[in-house]
Amino acid sequence: MKFRLVIAILAMSIGVFGQATPKMSAAEKEIRAFFDGYAEDLRQHRTEAIADRYDRRGTYLLGNGGKELVSFEDNKRYYTTKWKGPKSFVWKDFSFEIISKTAVVAIGKFEWQGEKDVAPATCSYSGLLIKTSGKWRIRVEDESCPPPK
Repeated sequence: MKFRLVIAILAMSIGVFGQATPKMSAAEKEIRAFFDGYAEDLRQHRTEAIADRYDRRGTYLLGNGGKELVSFEDNKRYYTTKWKGPKSFVWKDFSFEIISKTAVVAIGKFEWQGEKDVAPATCSYSGLLIKTSGKWRIRVEDESCPPPK
């Protein structure tokens, strides 16, 4: 019985390929915290905080065949005057790749429920984050959602 317990504990601490499960780096923790905070800001409709997550030079917004460079000021104005927050928001199948100390690519999906009586939509997401002045900011963002039914 003790032997089985030891084997079970070892199995939980060893990855599938026989290597120890890697610990999350400081950069990985920062990125996870960024996207966890981003999701919470969306759910709580914190428009100033959402706008603050974007690059001060502007952001390339992509999606559903479009491409537009939006200034930081215009993006902030949109979030603080026109944007309508979700009833619910959840990241799904989310991953990211650290390209350098100042660049990260994020890829995944999110579930967004806009109106109370409408089923949530699953959208694809990709973004490029750039670290400037010690903070991660969204420089490129693609949110592609299926057309409403």
